[in-house]
Amino acid sequence: MRPPSPLRPRITVLSVVVSVLLLALLSRLWFLQVLAAERYTDLAVANQVRQVVVEAPRGRILDRRGRVLVRNRAAWAITVKPTELRDAAQRALVLGRVSSLLGISRAEIDERLRDYNGSPLRGVPVAEDVPVEKLFYLAEHADDFPGVAPEVVALRQYPLGKLAAHVLGYVGEISGEELSSGAFKGLRQGDTVGKAGVELTYDRSLRGQDGVEDFEVNASGRVVRSLGGRPPVPGKDLQLSIDLDIQKQAEQSLADGMKLARGLADSKRGGRYPAPAATAVVLDPNDGSLLALASLPAYDPRKFVGGISRKDFAAYSRDPAIPLLNRAIQSAYPPGSTWKPVTALAALQRNLITPSTAFHCPGSYQFGNSVKHDWTPKGHGTVDLTRSLEQSCDVYYYTLGAKFARSEATQEARGDKASEDMQATARSLGFGKRPELDLPFSTLGTVPTREWRKRYWEQNKDVYCKGTSRLYKELCRDGWHWQGGEDLNVAIGQGALLVSPLQLAVGYGAIANGGTVYRPHVGRAVTDPGTGKLLHAIQPKVAQVARIPAGDFSAVARGLATVPSSGTAASAFSGFPLNRFAVAGKTGTADLPPKAPFAWFASFAPVEKPRYVVVAMVEQGGHGGESAAPVARALYDKLFGLPIQPIVAGNDRSG
Repeated sequence: MRPPSPLRPRITVLSVVVSVLLLALLSRLWFLQVLAAERYTDLAVANQVRQVVVEAPRGRILDRRGRVLVRNRAAWAITVKPTELRDAAQRALVLGRVSSLLGISRAEIDERLRDYNGSPLRGVPVAEDVPVEKLFYLAEHADDFPGVAPEVVALRQYPLGKLAAHVLGYVGEISGEELSSGAFKGLRQGDTVGKAGVELTYDRSLRGQDGVEDFEVNASGRVVRSLGGRPPVPGKDLQLSIDLDIQKQAEQSLADGMKLARGLADSKRGGRYPAPAATAVVLDPNDGSLLALASLPAYDPRKFVGGISRKDFAAYSRDPAIPLLNRAIQSAYPPGSTWKPVTALAALQRNLITPSTAFHCPGSYQFGNSVKHDWTPKGHGTVDLTRSLEQSCDVYYYTLGAKFARSEATQEARGDKASEDMQATARSLGFGKRPELDLPFSTLGTVPTREWRKRYWEQNKDVYCKGTSRLYKELCRDGWHWQGGEDLNVAIGQGALLVSPLQLAVGYGAIANGGTVYRPHVGRAVTDPGTGKLLHAIQPKVAQVARIPAGDFSAVARGLATVPSSGTAASAFSGFPLNRFAVAGKTGTADLPPKAPFAWFASFAPVEKPRYVVVAMVEQGGHGGESAAPVARALYDKLFGLPIQPIVAGNDRSG
């Protein structure tokens, strides 16, 4: 009998292992074919289907009469997916071919790719409005252009160019910071959102809802057929309160006013006024709606379509005139003598004066050890409230400022808190707080109080204590205290007092309507893009009501009505039918050394039943009666349907 083979146990073990493996394989096959059949069928289908996001067209933006300010247009773009280019050599080859085909420089293509901050899964547009023959060539030679594809994109179109650019704003791809902020929930990289103007504040209404389309593709990734999908839902249309005709006139009149100011001699500094910028506001005092909001210089929103180039953005950023700045709402300036009605209301409200109270108004006023000068050395004689506004007598308002200063000094000497009555009246008219406006980035302005001044001093005393001013040396030695002269500065709209042109318009609106401070707004309604049906009306909202007697408002309005007829704006309003459309207004010449004076004119009309508030300001434009009042006059010509008179310099060199 032969002994057992030593290999038999090994063969037995191997057989068992093979049997187990075979059983496991059969079990897995059974699982895949029976239990998991549905799941893997879905995966197989998914491998054959590609889903493409179809971007929803944004809603249009219309003026108050339904005229189009912003719309969309379809355009063929060439896109590049850098992730599909294998290496640097292929990238250089393919992008070189794209450059030759499109007739654009390789540097420009590289810049577009570099500036892109959207999803890496989406193609980067490197050229828009591509001619059809180039699209055909690309389709016929697709193998030579891996990662390059034509794509239809919806682009924002601004048919009126720069007009109302600061109101309309622009769009761009959402940034990482915006995605993480929570303000744009549900969006993803590559989505387009509003970046400025109403494009930003009404983005949720304008944006719409993206759709999807499914495509069947073969093993090579080429599209076989469309499988349908979910169509995009277009964004809603936004109708503004802005009137296209009034906006055009505002921007044209500002341009003319700047040109006019540049021809005026600056007797104090020599040469001519530089007048680098200007702004205007036209507001309805009965509901706060804005008919025009203009800021010059303006930027061109068309440069942002498809993404602004670094070169263009750098040019805007370096421009000393700051065209991206909406001066009407984002900048704050000393209001100069346009502030005098606010001081007058504070004095009337506290019974410091009556409309008939008169003060002698020489060419200067002494307060303590300092001497304040009137805008004219010869003075104005003895004036009451009406004549103080008509002639813009600084000394009248220095006198009121001194009364407030002495009263508050007495309160503090008793250990009481200073009432700061001028500041309280200003706040009741909407000053010193950010307007609740449907445009972004509005400024707060400054109504200086003791608390504000102390905080400002603590933040900046290290700088001031290095100076040589006797006042600052005393403050650094003895500690901060309120200077009575600050009340005199506030009384005439100077010093640390700062307002935006919009804030001044809102305040004059409250004077015009008897004390109601409306929230200013440019939106009027959200409508259906297909039918025009009203979806949401933007209702006027009251921000606050100034508790000032109606007689005080009437007294100030009577004084303001003399300014265009016989006062510091009479030259600018020469020939205007004030008997039919009485205008109440105030010139202002704000000092901001070492710059040339800023020219202001703030007003409302008609006086008896106000329909419009008009504020115009020319930066470094000289005196208010010379360059700002003529701008407002042209706007009133347009508002009341009168022939537009050429803008010529007024001869009123007032404060």
